[in-house]
Amino acid sequence: MNRVLLIVAAVGWGAATTATKYALDGFGPLTLLVVKLAAATAVLWAVLLLRGRRDGAPGPWRFALLGLFEPALAYGGLTLGLTFTTATNASLLGATESAFVLVLAAMFLKERIRSRSVLGLVLALLGVLVLDGGSFGNGFGSGFNAGDLIVLGGSLAAAVYVTLAARTAPGVDALTMTTYQFTYATALVLPLALWPWMSGREPLPTGVAAPYWLAAIFVGGVCFALGFVLYNHAIRHIPAGTAGVILNMVPVIGVMTAVAFLGEALTVWHVAGAALVVAGIMLFPAVKGEKRAEARTHRVRASAFTRTD
Repeated sequence: MNRVLLIVAAVGWGAATTATKYALDGFGPLTLLVVKLAAATAVLWAVLLLRGRRDGAPGPWRFALLGLFEPALAYGGLTLGLTFTTATNASLLGATESAFVLVLAAMFLKERIRSRSVLGLVLALLGVLVLDGGSFGNGFGSGFNAGDLIVLGGSLAAAVYVTLAARTAPGVDALTMTTYQFTYATALVLPLALWPWMSGREPLPTGVAAPYWLAAIFVGGVCFALGFVLYNHAIRHIPAGTAGVILNMVPVIGVMTAVAFLGEALTVWHVAGAALVVAGIMLFPAVKGEKRAEARTHRVRASAFTRTD
């Protein structure tokens, strides 16, 4: 049953990218980000209050800093990037977060990167380059666009979050930490949306059609918030390695939903790039010393909300 809950959460996270791409037809990117974060925050507060709040959380500035990187910058990068790239590309590029985490953990947390993980990083990087390299005549990876780079920036922000939170998450209740992170992230993003609303660059969402509202609320309230709750419950009974394998479904589901519901084309470069990225990520952590880093990453993702422990 716990594996089923974990799979349901992975399906939700994979579908979130496709639903965000769809909702961008009705919302401006900053407006959509505010709606998604607000929906997730509302659901998380409801769950937290029903369960009961727990003490022992760090100061508000720590939550604000963590919320800045994830979800504000991480999901902001995904949302903005999707205005310039496809949901298929964004889904596959989002898988690079694990590679960023491994590198940052080695740099700042003194985690040791083993030889298999080095090979995994090389394969993942090669997969990213192949992903948009539809024509080698124009240079390897020449199809890369601004949206792809912004999505990668969002993945890097999420990895920075993991690094910053590594020392905080183990001593903090995951649901409490996540709820406050989203609260602060919403408070940080809302003022940024005021300028495009006042300048007319993005209209107020008063005239947005109901299907786009439903898609935005689905992403925030269901894919993000409820996905976190399901994952947070399931991961307590499932080894981190098993959870990691299941979470490799996320980019695959993102691609499948983008092709099925948005009619996006699936090219040979997508398939080749996805295979390399997933193969690379599957290679690490691979040995005993790195499994501690894997377990810590899963504990931290519990607070990060997208992949929680």
